[in-house]
Amino acid sequence: MVIVGWILFCLGGYLCVSNFYLSFVRYPILRLSGRAKDDIENVTGIPVIASAMVVIGLPFIRHVPYMSLASIILIAIDTGGIHWFFVSMLYQLCFWNKKNHNK
Repeated sequence: MVIVGWILFCLGGYLCVSNFYLSFVRYPILRLSGRAKDDIENVTGIPVIASAMVVIGLPFIRHVPYMSLASIILIAIDTGGIHWFFVSMLYQLCFWNKKNHNK
């Protein structure tokens, strides 16, 4: 079961980092390389699955030092996670209507 835990943790961690890259890092890198805003297509990561894989794999490998800390960091940066969904919904609830009513 430890091998399954490592596979889930590593694959989930890769997807968490990939989601973060697609959300925050990819666009500035492409803009710095000289691409126009209109040439950059919007791409999205894989929602919820990455964080879930990290959480499911963690109990099997928690005996390794700092795995809990690594899990928290990976889950926090996973922009496809359920926590980012709630943050974006809260943002929409608080600010979206104000922006549209001022027009």
